[in-house]
Amino acid sequence: MTAPPYIVREATGLDVVAMMPGRIGFDPANSIVVAGLHPPRGRVGIVIRIDHLPTDLTALAAAAQQQAERLFDSGARASFVIRYVPPGSADVEGDEAFWTWADLIGERLPVVGCWDAVGQSYQEIDPDARLRAGPVYSEEDLRSTRGAATAAMAGLAPRAAREDLAKMGQAPKAARKSARAAERRATDQSLSLGRDSMARWRVAGLEIWLDWQRQLMEKPALAIPAPQLGRIAALLGDQVGRDAVMASAFAHCGQIPRQLARGQQLGAIFDPWSSPGLDYPRAGASLALLERVGAHLTPRRRGAVYALGSAWHWWFGNGPAAMEWARAGLDCNDCPQLASLILALVGRGVFPAALERQVP
Repeated sequence: MTAPPYIVREATGLDVVAMMPGRIGFDPANSIVVAGLHPPRGRVGIVIRIDHLPTDLTALAAAAQQQAERLFDSGARASFVIRYVPPGSADVEGDEAFWTWADLIGERLPVVGCWDAVGQSYQEIDPDARLRAGPVYSEEDLRSTRGAATAAMAGLAPRAAREDLAKMGQAPKAARKSARAAERRATDQSLSLGRDSMARWRVAGLEIWLDWQRQLMEKPALAIPAPQLGRIAALLGDQVGRDAVMASAFAHCGQIPRQLARGQQLGAIFDPWSSPGLDYPRAGASLALLERVGAHLTPRRRGAVYALGSAWHWWFGNGPAAMEWARAGLDCNDCPQLASLILALVGRGVFPAALERQVP
């Protein structure tokens, strides 16, 4: 689906190939990926990944025509096609399923780039001759391109496989214990607070979140004290506090997170049909901060972490990651309904209109 627009000036085909795993969320293994290119400068827009193609060429042709129309309706006027297969697969010239797909896409949208990715080697394809052409590039070549660097800077560096998208490690036992103690202290304190005091409690927790969000934007590898992560975990356990944290990743959010933490009703910030969408560097830092918090919680207590992450991935347009985070959240004891909502939206192919507006 759609994701943050990338512009790579004077891009080579390898630059575009390098972007794709970041746009998908993980490295494809047995797929055909089609990217729509939008005028006037060939910006990459919607990216479609197709796994396990039907062997019935009639069904395959119908699916290809449907996706070509979808790309055209999004504003794309050219396409870029990549075949991802494991080592030992059929050569591209004999892969009828791939050529059925590529030819039908090309009838609606000219194919200006056609590549074969076999394992970790990458080579351009001449679609007219149906043969590989030009040098073979390695994984190292791919990761050194400007496109891959752009994706990484936007916080969309791919995971090794789809099942890794929502995996979180565990912090050392002592750090988890320290975070849990801080979380309990903060939660116990909130139980006896009145309305005004509770608003101040939320704002205090939000300021900790905003401070580390800002610091991670500047220094992504920065270490965060476990008690601070525990205090954030307590904030995420509060619905109003969670809403304030959610708003902090949006573009032009200004004072909205603090206003939400004080109890003011500003729910329109989450309206997918009017919001300007995510601030991508800030949202990338927010996802990293969420993972730090999650690493200090037991897997069964990460529900709020996964729910927020699934929502931000949905706003990014990263459907696979949104689904995996939402599913992981539903496996927790304390998962907000937000995860179920995101799972339903992704399943129906619904993504924020703010992403569509980014495609010229």
